[in-house]
Amino acid sequence: MKKDTYLYLCHESQAGRDAFVLHPDTQEEGRVTNCVLNTDHMIVSTPDGSNRCWDFHECKEMVRMNEQWPRR
Repeated sequence: MKKDTYLYLCHESQAGRDAFVLHPDTQEEGRVTNCVLNTDHMIVSTPDGSNRCWDFHECKEMVRMNEQWPRR
């Protein structure tokens, strides 16, 4: 993912809007819940309720919302 996409997703998450990413190595999906800008990482929540910390360089933006996600 490009840096500008990462920053956009971080902004969306901070504004209370859903932002979703995919980690291609594990095929795991996550909703961005926080960003650590000084290390280029995203904290994500997975559909099973787990929290992960992913480097944005290793992720891809998901364009549409997956219906299996619990509503906030």
